[in-house]
Amino acid sequence: MCIVTFRWAPESDQPLLLAANRDEFYERPTERMHWWPGDEVLSGRDQRSGGAWLGITRHGRFAMVTNIRNPALRKQGAPSRGALVRQFLEGVQSAANFAHATMADAGRYEGFNLLCGEVGASARSLWFANSQEGAAHAVEPGVHGLSNASLDTPWPKLLRMRQGFRHALAESDPAQRNTRLLRLLQNATPTPNAQLPNTGVPFAVERMLGSIFIVSDNYGTRASTVLSVIGDQVTMREAGFGVGGEPQDTLAFNFRIQSPPAP
Repeated sequence: MCIVTFRWAPESDQPLLLAANRDEFYERPTERMHWWPGDEVLSGRDQRSGGAWLGITRHGRFAMVTNIRNPALRKQGAPSRGALVRQFLEGVQSAANFAHATMADAGRYEGFNLLCGEVGASARSLWFANSQEGAAHAVEPGVHGLSNASLDTPWPKLLRMRQGFRHALAESDPAQRNTRLLRLLQNATPTPNAQLPNTGVPFAVERMLGSIFIVSDNYGTRASTVLSVIGDQVTMREAGFGVGGEPQDTLAFNFRIQSPPAP
């Protein structure tokens, strides 16, 4: 997952609206969004490491991860960052406690950003953790963006996406709004060379990564996801893409958040 824009409004009837692209090598084996065995976790799955990049549970636990694009943070033999998403979705620890515990153990992993929270009516919280900053904090209500730096780092493609996201919020019909967000996620407008960030990768790679929707010979956007929580109703739509950005089918999931089980 390499770019996401979301609105966090815990005091409203629409606490979370999120639009995200997952970018990955085309050859990396992946399961599309699906209900995992046990019918509790809705997420895709990385078949190489068993981790996930974005998911939600029937009880309203939500998590997603992006990497930090910095070659200096690479670690030989580091565990999968996707394991953090899986652990939160399958666990019972509060988002605050999980985020802080993750920071205490962050040195084991390559650089990552983690969002995790509870979005059901009985408990709402959203926490952000960045391994390079070494700190976790509650996300303030509002519209935010995240790519491969830190929360709200103003990379040009993230600013474009956040602007398009705000325009989509003007759409009163939720289904039409979600369709507009999926179109936004497929925007392949490049960033002018002079505005590209310098993250330590070769310039040609930096340029290839400078659009919201990424296409190349071996790496690109594999999934575009829109997640909407209105009351206790969750709507998830995922458009898949193959080599060279070839469109696949769009998956749709709808369910009601259940009250968490008694302790």
